[in-house]
Amino acid sequence: MNYFSSVWGRSSTLFDSRGSLSPRRVRGNVIVTAARVGVCLLTVLIILHLAGRMDLAPYAAMGCFTALYARDDTYRRRAPILALVATGLTLSVGAGALTSALSTTMVAPIVVVALVAAAAKYTSDTVRLGAPAGLMFVFAAGVAAYAPQTLAGVPVHTLTTAAAAALCWVMAMVGVLVHPRAAHRLASARALHAVADHLHAPTPARRQGAEAALHRARQVLGATPRTDTVLALEVMIARAHTLVLDGGDRVLQGRRAAELRELARRVRTRRRLDPLVSEEELRTFSAHADQVRSVGAAHPGPAPRMVWAVRIALASLAAGVLAWSLGMGHGYWATVSAASVLQATSVTLTWHRTLQRALGTVAGTGAAAALFAVVDTSSVWVLIIVVVLCQVGAELVVTTNYAYAIVCVTPLTLALSSLAHPGAGASDLVGERLAATVLGAVVGVVVTLLVRDGSMRERVEWAMGECARACRQVEECGMDAGARHRLVDAHARVREALAVAGGETGGRGVPRGRAEAVCERAQALLDRERSFTPA
Repeated sequence: MNYFSSVWGRSSTLFDSRGSLSPRRVRGNVIVTAARVGVCLLTVLIILHLAGRMDLAPYAAMGCFTALYARDDTYRRRAPILALVATGLTLSVGAGALTSALSTTMVAPIVVVALVAAAAKYTSDTVRLGAPAGLMFVFAAGVAAYAPQTLAGVPVHTLTTAAAAALCWVMAMVGVLVHPRAAHRLASARALHAVADHLHAPTPARRQGAEAALHRARQVLGATPRTDTVLALEVMIARAHTLVLDGGDRVLQGRRAAELRELARRVRTRRRLDPLVSEEELRTFSAHADQVRSVGAAHPGPAPRMVWAVRIALASLAAGVLAWSLGMGHGYWATVSAASVLQATSVTLTWHRTLQRALGTVAGTGAAAALFAVVDTSSVWVLIIVVVLCQVGAELVVTTNYAYAIVCVTPLTLALSSLAHPGAGASDLVGERLAATVLGAVVGVVVTLLVRDGSMRERVEWAMGECARACRQVEECGMDAGARHRLVDAHARVREALAVAGGETGGRGVPRGRAEAVCERAQALLDRERSFTPA
């Protein structure tokens, strides 16, 4: 009886669905990114239509996925990241197209797409690509590998992807000529808003959110050579951090919150920044910024988990084989679905991703059926408009919740298939899209349960050691802005490691008690130090 109670309790923890469909508030850079993606996609589709080569639309769209990455990164980081993404997408399409041209059965395409999925997952974790991680490389390889190809067509399809990716790279980087510090302003404005939210209605969760946003802003600013704009932003962030620590009555906190929101608005809209501080405050807060810069980059931590690449390879193979055996014409949809849910970092988060993808696809298929019942799917221009609008819609809501984006992605995928293959009606693919997506998502969850991550204890131990060292430094040398920056980062790493371990089947051997004790020690030090002392 105790055994079954234990199993039930563990299962209810792993498959906790709370919050999986809740919207998340995101400030800034949503409309700009969505518009950029839409313009890139519209441009390449119009060029292909005028050239009479709409059969190349899927491959051009794969290249346009480049614009989905590094949306909030600085231009210094964005340039190499997007170059890597563009190269990866081009190679994925090339590998898939060549496999399709050379193979006589579906075995080779299934294996190649699975290998691409594993390589993309490991690479995205290693270089920290961020959303959508390795997913788009799987989609690109699947589209090319499952479509009939000839050897003569492989270079054309590959070069089409490369050309679209290059266009997106240029579109994403052109802003550096006009607004080179846009990412720095965005991170700072988000931090100011987070602190304002905490001051307006203080709670432990909002305080942690404010600390995290401030930490992120300091990381972005500290990795950039100091200019007048960067210094002004650093001063604002230092001042906002002191407001988190100082406390005060409700009226005073409300006034400070309103002031920070106005400051955040100016950060986003004004070319020349004024931190609105006295000369003495400027010296003090500048000293705080110097201390943070002296900390340097955080230790990257253990290498990415190879087990995650193994999971995604096995899930992609299983989903591909099952879709093939069931006679699905677009079997890569199942593979992409499995790869999508396995971009998460634990069983619990994979379950959330599965719910989001499955429910989003159900809603999306309904929307697609209704849409294609009223629009003229025989018109290329209509389909182009549908594809672009759905892509823009997906980008507008994807950071809010993944499920909302899938509602838009489903009609987009069906319309794109109709552009490449005019004889096949988009409405005829709705049922197959839903079945393949659910199949892949279920396979992803099952594989995550069967293939355990045995490195959880090691990662928690590593994070605990980093946090203990940061605590010891504060206890021995005192708390300055740099020490606090280091301690906040170490504390967050322990919490993150514990959260991932708590959502894993192999996380039961983790020293949770000792880790919680280290977290409490760090939090006590953070709460005790109510001010900074510049060196």
